[in-house]
Amino acid sequence: MTTKRTYAISGYVEYMARIPAGPREIDIHFTGGQMSGFGVRPATFETADPVMCRIIEGSALYKGGRIRRI
Repeated sequence: MTTKRTYAISGYVEYMARIPAGPREIDIHFTGGQMSGFGVRPATFETADPVMCRIIEGSALYKGGRIRRI
């Protein structure tokens, strides 16, 4: 059984992250963010694919804290 992992990127309603994966780049579309007078809900991306999780968690955006796991 695989579990879904959810990643978030704060400060954006939508965000397209381009992450290098070997000789190619993968586009990951973060969606669903909201900004209101009550607070901010970050844009998120959800996956159960272990390869995609490894690519995201090995990226500079994740290591730098821009993308985080929730």
